[in-house]
Amino acid sequence: MKIHRFVLAAAITLALSACSAHSPMIMTNTTDSTTPEKVFPPGTEKIFLIPGPMPKGIEYDRISKIDFGKAWYGGAADAQKAMADRARELGANAIIEASTWTQPSGFSWAAPHGSGVAVRVKDMKQLQAAGIKGEWH
Repeated sequence: MKIHRFVLAAAITLALSACSAHSPMIMTNTTDSTTPEKVFPPGTEKIFLIPGPMPKGIEYDRISKIDFGKAWYGGAADAQKAMADRARELGANAIIEASTWTQPSGFSWAAPHGSGVAVRVKDMKQLQAAGIKGEWH
């Protein structure tokens, strides 16, 4: 009886962990996002990825956390593009705390993964004026 419970618990844990973008069990590219805190119409503009937090004095609305995991080999640009695509769907114009890394996933030993927070900056000119470093996607 104890063995059956253990097998059942292991199966449930495995099934639930395979749902996460950062699970090594994903079999397709996966982009997850939390329920939007604020709703904006989808956009078509480029997304500015900022590796750190938003600097003080820049007004913005936090929208959603985004996580991406790829099931096959690739580079950081794959994760950045997927996160930017999701951010556009959510109406964001920037991603703060953007980071990428590689980890075992799906069918590879080093697949690109990424995470960040989609935000809507009220005045993008403030970022330029503040000299904020980042990448456009």
